[in-house]
Amino acid sequence: MNMLKIVCIPAYNEEKVIADVIKKCLMHADRVIVCDDGSKDNTSDVSSKAGAIVLKHEQNQGKGYAMKTLFAYAKKNEADIMITIDGDGQFLPEEIPKIIKPIKNDNADIVIGYRFDDNEEMPSYRKIGNKMLDKFTNLASELPFRDTQGGFRSYSKKAINVINITTEGFGVDSEILIDASKKDLKIVEEKVTVIYDTGNATSTKSPISHSTEVIISLLESIAINHPLKYLGIPGIILTIIGVFFAIFVLITFNDIRYFSIPFTLVSMATIMIGIILLLMSVVLFSIAATQRRKY
Repeated sequence: MNMLKIVCIPAYNEEKVIADVIKKCLMHADRVIVCDDGSKDNTSDVSSKAGAIVLKHEQNQGKGYAMKTLFAYAKKNEADIMITIDGDGQFLPEEIPKIIKPIKNDNADIVIGYRFDDNEEMPSYRKIGNKMLDKFTNLASELPFRDTQGGFRSYSKKAINVINITTEGFGVDSEILIDASKKDLKIVEEKVTVIYDTGNATSTKSPISHSTEVIISLLESIAINHPLKYLGIPGIILTIIGVFFAIFVLITFNDIRYFSIPFTLVSMATIMIGIILLLMSVVLFSIAATQRRKY
């Protein structure tokens, strides 16, 4: 059976290297789609001349928005396999056959390009940052992914049709995995090669800005997907602590007629925060339950 394979590249200011990436991708796919997310250089023209179909955002919207555009294209054109790859030349298009093989064999819905085994080239700060983001993602999804932030992945037709993207920024890579795990899609990992010294800048944001954006997105997902665990339990603990402080204040006043204002304030603050967290957990649990029933 002839399967429609498309490579999707979210790109921002990648005119120097993207042509080479596109030409190599075309050797392993039927089409290459570039979403130029408001680039200020000639990314669109270079991509088009290299043989890609270009979807252009007039303003920079963020990686998540670009991915949303690419998924919509893949869904509309009934792609059988969608491969995502960065346009900065860090990943090798020659490894596309490896990353789509589990999908072609019906063994996976999503294949994650795993970057870290024996990789000495990755800068230490990036290793630490990526591992931290992996931990946050796995906390939200409760699945043991080793690499949640890589941009080299493949998706089956089923995954293309059911994945829902709401994040506009760099948190999209984590959001996709969290959404996929909720919808019982089968996710596997394949080791891929990464070239960090490409001779060009490989990131449009600083590591701190990137990580902060992803963490905020993940905290939102954690709060929504596990509200009772991460909001309800802390709320109960804080409320109990506040009650103990209140009892201590009352007992002290009854014994020696001393009214402790600091302890009273601590009691009031912890009880209020605890009750607020409890109420939030109940509301978010109801929202999450409603979303689960939709699927």
